[in-house]
Amino acid sequence: MKKGIGAALVFILLFGVGCNKSSEKKKAERPTIQVAKLYEVHKLAVHPPYEANGTVKSEKTVMVSPKVMGYIQAIYVKEGDRVKKGEKLVSISSPEINAKVKMAEAGLKAAMQGKVEVQAHLREAKDALEAAKAQFHLAEVTYKRFKNLVKTESVSQQEFDEVEAKYRAAKAGLSRAQEMIKVLKAKESQVDAQIKAAQSQVAEAKSYLNYTLVRSPIDGRVVNKMIDTGNLVAPGRPILSLADERDYRLYVSVEESLHALIREGDPATIRFSSGAPIQSKVVRVVPDVDPRTRTFIVKVLIPPDAKGIRPGMYGRAIFRLPEKKTYLVPATAVLRRGQLEFTYVVTPNNLCQMRLVKLGKRYGDKIEVLSGLEDGEKIIAEDVDKAIDGAKVKQG
Repeated sequence: MKKGIGAALVFILLFGVGCNKSSEKKKAERPTIQVAKLYEVHKLAVHPPYEANGTVKSEKTVMVSPKVMGYIQAIYVKEGDRVKKGEKLVSISSPEINAKVKMAEAGLKAAMQGKVEVQAHLREAKDALEAAKAQFHLAEVTYKRFKNLVKTESVSQQEFDEVEAKYRAAKAGLSRAQEMIKVLKAKESQVDAQIKAAQSQVAEAKSYLNYTLVRSPIDGRVVNKMIDTGNLVAPGRPILSLADERDYRLYVSVEESLHALIREGDPATIRFSSGAPIQSKVVRVVPDVDPRTRTFIVKVLIPPDAKGIRPGMYGRAIFRLPEKKTYLVPATAVLRRGQLEFTYVVTPNNLCQMRLVKLGKRYGDKIEVLSGLEDGEKIIAEDVDKAIDGAKVKQG
């Protein structure tokens, strides 16, 4: 009995010790989080932005030349006039082109008349075909009837031969009528081809005739007029010059301290009061500095496909200054709670640690960290809202 009680006490003691160890183990366990991506923090080279205001201006001149030779008949503009694209500028007299147009139109008229005649013949042939079909049908029926009658000697061989001859004649007449339709349809196709060719000739001649009226190729302003009424002009010889109001530059004033930092070819972003930002570049840095404002002019290209831009508009240009090195982290790695901004650092022993940070400027999909992180530290880059301070981190 005593031995049984002793064994029971030993069992209870061992069970109690095992339970205490299990409880201590559970108490010491940390939660584990699995992350897809870590980002190692290092200083990266960036270009701080600088913003300046400016005005849209025109930059280019277009030389207008005729496409045909002839004599100036009329001039519809003078220097300083504003013109719209397609507006007439000069008319040219060219007797040779006029003669070509008349000849081409005469050829087209003849081809059209030929088609009228063919269509008339075709209508007659179709009527003849219908008549031939009717005659053939009657001759065929009669022939079949007499063929049976001659076998029973109800009609004479002479009568049958006459009916058979009429049947063969009707059949031949039907074939001729069908062949005539084919011939006339082929003729109609030929006439259609002639009409198409004549129309092309007329279109070509008239295109040259259209060139005798010189129109403005752009929206712009007349800068210079090189001809007078009665002058002989030829292709390739300029007769007018226009200021291209679509070839714009943004003229911005930049403080003189940055004169050595902004160069031609540098990238720039243009912003207007409406519309999306426009990615562009510096095309000209004026070397002189205005002594009154202590600024210099930088010309920024406005792409030709930019919509809604007009001379005189106000705009802003954002330049990238020389690079500096700073800590950049993915914007997805930063959380905000009220006024606090923080990220989660993964320590060398793979523990998750919340870290307050001070942020700077945004650079694309990354953001500048001014303080709170050290070089070489690793942070959680994705699904940061699932991170737990103090948890074990497993990557994969």
